[in-house]
Amino acid sequence: MKENLKRVLGLGLTLIMVLSLAACGGKAQTENVGNTTEGTTTEDSGKEGTVTESAEPTEKITINFSFDQGVGEPTQEIVDQFNASQDKIEVKTVLLPQDANVVHDDFVNKLATGDTSIDIMGLDVVYIAEFASAGWLADLGQYFDNTVTDTMIKGTVDAATYDGKLVAMPWFTNSSVLFYRKDVLEKLGAEVPTTYDGWMKLADNAVGINGIEYGADFQASQSEALVCNWVEYVWNHGGDIFDSNGKPVINSTQNVAATTTMKKLVDEYAPEGVTTYAETESEQVFKEGKCLFIRDWSGFWSSGQGEDSKVTGMIGATTLPIGEGGTEPHSCLGGLDLVVNTNISDTQKEAAAEFIRYMVSAETQKNMTLISSQPPVVKDVYKDAEILEKIPFYADFYSVIEGGKSRPQSPKYAKVSDAIQRHIHQALTGEVEIQKALDDLQAEVEEFSK
Repeated sequence: MKENLKRVLGLGLTLIMVLSLAACGGKAQTENVGNTTEGTTTEDSGKEGTVTESAEPTEKITINFSFDQGVGEPTQEIVDQFNASQDKIEVKTVLLPQDANVVHDDFVNKLATGDTSIDIMGLDVVYIAEFASAGWLADLGQYFDNTVTDTMIKGTVDAATYDGKLVAMPWFTNSSVLFYRKDVLEKLGAEVPTTYDGWMKLADNAVGINGIEYGADFQASQSEALVCNWVEYVWNHGGDIFDSNGKPVINSTQNVAATTTMKKLVDEYAPEGVTTYAETESEQVFKEGKCLFIRDWSGFWSSGQGEDSKVTGMIGATTLPIGEGGTEPHSCLGGLDLVVNTNISDTQKEAAAEFIRYMVSAETQKNMTLISSQPPVVKDVYKDAEILEKIPFYADFYSVIEGGKSRPQSPKYAKVSDAIQRHIHQALTGEVEIQKALDDLQAEVEEFSK
């Protein structure tokens, strides 16, 4: 009798445990789209005695999007709008300091260890090649075709492509512009020059007019700003840093001519301290009304005409000049791209692609521009009447940014940039002859390229 009772109790406990496990099974892994039920199969359904469970509402897929706080407020506004627009994906933002080195290192530390806590990143365009060559970025070509990229400024798409693959999606861009004193040109009855020689000849006549003390103003401190400036002289004299095969061509005759032009402006037309100037210092001199022109980023159109400026209403904008050997003007592109962590699941990648598609739509690009004044990557936004009413500068800016180019694409860009900064700064200050500086730079970059 006791043995029968034990057997009955044992069977009862086993049945309770089975039923309990079946009840829990339907709630497992609901974070993935499509996994709405667990514990039943097609063969089991409908059989007598089979425990089934009705499908529960699918939970949203959570996407973590990390970027620097420099674009924090407008981006959060756009993210909030996306989250409210649908019920499948929830994007959460992860803000980092407004420091390019900090952001770079944070992303490297995560991706190099296979971390999946971040799905999408706002990555500086200069780091695309580095991250792609390390295998950290998902190939976006499987989610986006030419119908998306053809709407964008070509230079931004080129910068987002590595080894023939679209490894990033242009988000917003930036470009350098040549700003000049309209009032001075009007007083001289002069047309806007298109060459470096033309600007130098105009500067010879402009000194002393309406407060002008210097012809040229730009950024030549030993910094990333110098790299951006110098590559423009190189491009606009028909040169380049790497050839089509990725081989350094730094000490070419075109690049010698380009550096010679830049040094002439340093020695004869710019303020004495220009080799110590980054953006802030150069902008201050121009806002004081002392320079005929300044090479600066597009945002200076607004900041250069603030309450602390003596040249408000006097600023014009045009493309950078071309030099001997150059055929068309090119500005240096900046900005951020959207990249996807290759370590995340396919489901997460698909959700990330859906969010990116929203971010680069013409409507969202226009909205982002209106609330942040960040230059969009979608071409049609520059022709939008509402945009032009708020930012009339874009009517001139589009022709400038259309010819923009990305800084040298290299997996070892940080080392290339550092080498350019050191050797070109030595050439501009006269510490080293131009030809020797370029020869030394060529040799150093060749070592990186092995």
